[in-house]
Formats: sequence, C-alpha cells, structure tokens
Amino acid sequence: MADATIYEVARRAGVSVATVSRAFNGGPVAASTKARVLAAAAELGYRPHRLAQGLAAGRSWAVGVVIPDAAGPLYGRFERGLSEALFSQGYTYLASESRRQLQREFDLVEEFLSRKVDALVLVGSGASMEALTKRFGHLPPTVLVEREGPGRAAAHLRVDHEDAAYRATRHLLDRGHRRIAHVLGPRRAGREREAGFLRALAEAGQRPFALIPGDFSEESGYDAGRALLAKKARPDAVFLANDRMALGFYKAAWELGVKIPDQVSVVGFDDLRFAAYLTPPLTTMRQPAEVLGRRAGAAVLQLLAGKRPQRSVLPCELVARASVRHEGGEV
Repeated sequence: MADATIYEVARRAGVSVATVSRAFNGGPVAASTKARVLAAAAELGYRPHRLAQGLAAGRSWAVGVVIPDAAGPLYGRFERGLSEALFSQGYTYLASESRRQLQREFDLVEEFLSRKVDALVLVGSGASMEALTKRFGHLPPTVLVEREGPGRAAAHLRVDHEDAAYRATRHLLDRGHRRIAHVLGPRRAGREREAGFLRALAEAGQRPFALIPGDFSEESGYDAGRALLAKKARPDAVFLANDRMALGFYKAAWELGVKIPDQVSVVGFDDLRFAAYLTPPLTTMRQPAEVLGRRAGAAVLQLLAGKRPQRSVLPCELVARASVRHEGGEV
C-alpha cells in the first residue's frame, strides 16, 4: 500500500496543503486546526518527509561527527549521550573516524560539508579551527570536544584530566604509598594526567619512583609492568594513565607472581567496563563520556538556536575498588 501523501491529509482535514505544511513545520496555525491536521495524519499513517522539510527550512537535520577511533569504548558512551540530546529534538548525526590522520579528517569534514550538515562535532586530537577555516572557509556551528585550543570554535568541551590524575595520586598517597610510579599516556590527555600526578607528589614532598612511557595500549602496560616489577626494587603503587594499560600491567604482575594489591597497588583511568571484573577489581578515575556527549549535543542545539554555550570542563569520579591497599594493612 502506498504511503499517504500531504494532499490526502489536506483533503481529510479539510485544509490546504500549505496549512498541513505549516502544522508540521511549526508555522502559524490555529491550535484547533493543527489538532485536526495531526489527527488526519495519524488516521492515514502519514509521516512528513524530513529531507523535504529540511530543504524547505534550509536545514539537513543532521550533524557531522568526527571521532578518532570508532572501536574506542569511551566513544561509544560519548555517542550514546550525543544521540540522546540530538534525537529528542529531531536531529540525527553522521559519524566517522579520523584514525588520527589529519588528511582523513579534512576529507571527512569536506564530505560532511557536501552533505550540508547543520553543525559539526570534532572529537579528540586533530586539525585546529584555524586550519579548518583556512581550508574550507566558513564552517557551520562547530563544537570541539577534547581538542587543543578552541581557536574560533563556538563551543569547547573537555574533561579535567589534570585534576583527575591529581586526585588519583592523592588517593595513593593518603593510603601511605610513597614509591609511586606512573605509566604515561600520549597526546594532551597523557600530558595533563602526568602533570596532575607530579603536582600531587610535589605537594607531598615526594618524587616519582619512575616515569614509564606508554601509548594507551594493553601492550605498553604489559611492557611497563615487566620493567617495573621484574626488579628487586619495585614501586609500592603504580598509576597508569588509562585502564587498557592497567589491564596489560595486571598480566605482567600475574606472570611475575606479584600480587595486587598485597605487593603493589594499581590505579587506572577511564573506568572501562572490564575494570570492575578484574581480579582484584580496579580502582580508577571514571571519565564522564556519556555526559560529555549530552553536553556536546546540547551545545549543538544552542548554537543552532543562535546562542553561544559556555566552555565546559567536566570532572572525573574516583571509583575506589580493591586494587589499592592501605599501608596500614587493609584494602
């Protein structure tokens, strides 16, 4: 059976096609007339054509989203929050990954612009706004998430990585740990977490037991664990810049017969799903990825309404589990 048309709705409601269009597009229509149009549409099973509506209103009702890595678990949580904010207002989004390649990001932005998206959300490291505007000229309303420097972006959202790392390190210091090593992360987030770690130690009059390079992968956490735990002089605690490296560290500790937390306490960062299911469950800093997604969606809607959102810096939450031992004896 063919879909009902706007003409059939107009006949059923006893109004003009223009009145039906205004009723669905928020135009000036009497409340009683709008109710009659909606009732006729419901009886006939009519659904307005979103693309046609968009063309008439000069909108696509779509947002282009660039993320660094589609497989990253945090980005899935981010997209859930983003979709929650956008879908409730009739918007959808097109998302693709840049794989942290600058040229690929340029290509994605160009593709989104060709599709006439109403706004852009750019997540993670990538091209600056200056570079993007130099290449493409005028951009639609743009939200930067976890990206260095707002430039001329209309909205900028990020997580307070330095404060979170500071509090993670304080958690270890407050439980009597003094020989604390840190497995570093890359990019801006890694640098900010290192800064928070060092600030907490400096305030306590301590120096890092060791700073071990890492790249956020399980393999680098495993290599760091082998390097730190195979020696006779070992740290009494390790703060790893993300949970994936902590997972690799757990494997190294198990292979070397080093017990967590009896011989070394461990703190991660992110609170990925597996963190609560490790043995022992991992103490970590929970990133507000879903909240960040909702804030990004809300910022898009504010920009499209002609408003300028405030810059947002979101805190992380310490999730204390059994991987940290109090030097007095208890976990």
